[in-house]
Amino acid sequence: MKTSIRLLALSFLYLVGSIQALNAAEVTIEPDRMLKVNGQRTFVLGLYHYPETPEVLKEVAGAGFNLIYATPDQAKLDALSAHGIYSWLNLGGTIDLSEQVEARTTDLTAFVNQWKQHPSLMVWEVPDEALWNTWYQSNLWRHAQEPHDLRAAIDALPEGEQRTAADATLKEIRVLQRDGRLVEAEDKADGLWQFLGQTPPHADWRESTAAVRARTQADGMVAGYQLLKTLDSHPVWMNHAPRNSIPQLGNHNRAADIVGCDIYPVPQTAQRRHSDLVDQSVSSVGAYTDRMQAAAPGKPVFMVLQGTGWGDFGEHSPEEEASKDFRRPTLEETRFMAFDALVHGARGVLYWGTQFVETDSTFWKELLQVIKELSDLQPVISAPDVATAPEIVLDETLGSIDRSVLVLGKDTGNGQWFVLVNEWPGPLTVNLRPAGVPDGTAFRELYSGQTVTVQGGALRNTIRGFGVQVYGPAS
Repeated sequence: MKTSIRLLALSFLYLVGSIQALNAAEVTIEPDRMLKVNGQRTFVLGLYHYPETPEVLKEVAGAGFNLIYATPDQAKLDALSAHGIYSWLNLGGTIDLSEQVEARTTDLTAFVNQWKQHPSLMVWEVPDEALWNTWYQSNLWRHAQEPHDLRAAIDALPEGEQRTAADATLKEIRVLQRDGRLVEAEDKADGLWQFLGQTPPHADWRESTAAVRARTQADGMVAGYQLLKTLDSHPVWMNHAPRNSIPQLGNHNRAADIVGCDIYPVPQTAQRRHSDLVDQSVSSVGAYTDRMQAAAPGKPVFMVLQGTGWGDFGEHSPEEEASKDFRRPTLEETRFMAFDALVHGARGVLYWGTQFVETDSTFWKELLQVIKELSDLQPVISAPDVATAPEIVLDETLGSIDRSVLVLGKDTGNGQWFVLVNEWPGPLTVNLRPAGVPDGTAFRELYSGQTVTVQGGALRNTIRGFGVQVYGPAS
């Protein structure tokens, strides 16, 4: 009970500071990568979907969302400000000065100057998944749509030598693609179109040149970023797909102050995989958080998490949509993914896909519950890390434990807090050894309400697979 009162007091002080600062939107980045918004250290809780009604906007504000995507619309931005919520605006292709330099410079300058003074603005955003999209369009065309279209064109031929030759060429293209000989495969595909009497539909969509296009785009975005910085001081954030190498990501990240990626791993199935890492589970959120930090040393990371189910968008049969393969995350999964990002060092979590979710659904209510939990913990999760990281020692167990329990210690100035996530799918018994905490010190676990006392230098408890525990002072 005392832990709850202490947290309530901290939350009140945080809220007072936020309300007092609503007249301006000064955003800086602290040395530990936490954002400071109008003088208040802030862990970002973001939403991609602008609420469709005033009632839903009030609901998300009450839950604790503090950042929402908005189109450049005065009324929408004013409404966010009225609820104490910040906004982000997408700069679109104007940030890429690799081409149409004069026109894009004019458009970028006008856009930034028009909106930079609005009190709701927290960050600018560059085009979503820009790096991945330089690869994806050509990859999708050359490996999926083009073979399909060639197959249809070949099947329309009468039986004979031309059709037989075309069939053989299509098979050769597939072999070349399988072996990674992309230039030969693309040249042969373009030649096959010509053999069939057609102009290659997208001869310039070449996967073999995607790396060059990506580097050109990155340089253009850096130029746009540098121009923007002469116009305004708000930070720029860049969201990636859960793809591409760390060096590629790093090259693009020169054009941003904050980076991150989206990852939607629920449910884990053999048929549909969002992560392309070895880890396909919910703990891939933490793995991608690490990758984003490796690709942008010293910069904050915002992770874009799953605010929907895979069956909620796209074209699926009723049977698919009813299956568990397309389900929405559970409360426990939603909570774990948010805290997994936090423990791995994220400075914000944002949710995509809620535009497909009914606001009277169980999932929506559970998402708001997790956001409320994080919002109530805002004074804790935005606080500096403890000076000495606590040690984790596990009891012996049957499993291989290639993933383990991770802990994040926070120092609010009124006692230490510890956030634990178990990335292993089974329960593990943990001996948490916090530095400088004497035996007999009691901590209360937020979700279970259980009080645990430090004995022999360790706080000992069992945490379930893919579980979360939060410990704060019990007195």
